[in-house]
Amino acid sequence: MRTVVTTLLDAAGLLLIAAGAGAALWPWTAGGALGVAGLVVLGGSWLAARQDGGR
Repeated sequence: MRTVVTTLLDAAGLLLIAAGAGAALWPWTAGGALGVAGLVVLGGSWLAARQDGGR
């Protein structure tokens, strides 16, 4: 159960970081800010998979 809660908190944190980065960059990059937000989420997912051994 602890791993599930940790995973959910990690996912929520990544989404908040991505949303914040997207909102901060929106005035300067318009739609490009969504790309930055996507990169944050994908980068976090990649790191989590790497730490878990790719399972």
